[in-house]
Amino acid sequence: MSPRCSFQSRFRRHLGCALFTLLSLGAVQPARAGVVNLSWDNDLLTGSDRGYTNGLRLSYLTDRAEAPESQRSTLARSLRDRFQWLPGIGAAGTQHALATSLRQMMLTPEDIATSEPQYDDLPYAGFLGLEATLWSWNRERITGYGIGAGVVGPGSGAEQAQKWVHKITGSTQPRGWDNQLGSNLLVGAHAYHGRTLFRSGGQVENEMAWVVGTELSGFRTNGTAALIWRMGRHLPVNFIPDYSGASPSIGLPGALDMAGSGWSAFIGIGVEYVPYSYLDHEDGPYDLEQAPWVGQAGVGVDWHSPGFQISLIVRANTGEEDTHKEAFSYGSVAVTWRL
Repeated sequence: MSPRCSFQSRFRRHLGCALFTLLSLGAVQPARAGVVNLSWDNDLLTGSDRGYTNGLRLSYLTDRAEAPESQRSTLARSLRDRFQWLPGIGAAGTQHALATSLRQMMLTPEDIATSEPQYDDLPYAGFLGLEATLWSWNRERITGYGIGAGVVGPGSGAEQAQKWVHKITGSTQPRGWDNQLGSNLLVGAHAYHGRTLFRSGGQVENEMAWVVGTELSGFRTNGTAALIWRMGRHLPVNFIPDYSGASPSIGLPGALDMAGSGWSAFIGIGVEYVPYSYLDHEDGPYDLEQAPWVGQAGVGVDWHSPGFQISLIVRANTGEEDTHKEAFSYGSVAVTWRL
């Protein structure tokens, strides 16, 4: 075994053990008030059916480490104290909580009615992953560090999920899942940081913020940067809207912290650099080459109260592949509530 393969093997093993331990600790914590989010992405909402075609994410954010003693998350408090050496963690005037997310994503070619492999288009692929992220935030900034593990292939359940969704929506049944990419276990780590640029008050509030992030993963390694503007009434503390189920749980911390019920509208533009994609490196005979730079845009609206939030978002990306430069889009519906 080469030194590089040996290092990758040890890295995956240790990261997987760390994630399992972290999630196991979270599972044995006493029940406390927290925040739950359910996000659904589907290109049915934009009239297409190719590329990233469906995604579902269920997330849970613990109560804050700084909450009163009877409510605080002891796990979030322990992680905050243990990882204060990380930039942004443990800073004065910030809140801390742990988010765990289960997400499923699927990709398909444009023609899903044929059962034959389409080597000039995307392969069928599914991903099912579990993530844990420690978030630190206040009204001006948000920082998060996390790890994750997931499986690609039949074990992701993507085939069954898409067939079920298409059945209840009356869409064309996909017939090519017998050709999906094979099974593999993937691990990764991620980090995100955002700050507000300005904020104005009044009957209609305005905010602008930026966010940068990186993910080092066997599924997708990338770096992202985005600029987000929103307006509305009684804006939540979190200045980064949760506009995609494929994104990390960055929209959860502070999402239900506001002065009263209100609304918001937002728009975001961004760019993503992708030096590695599992689909590109493991596509076999498929004619696929990941585009190194991907442009992103999203618009959305939400209604919120101190205990509930619902959002509707439409996103568009430039072509993910150098071989097929078509842009693609999808819609998202996200619901967040406090337990």
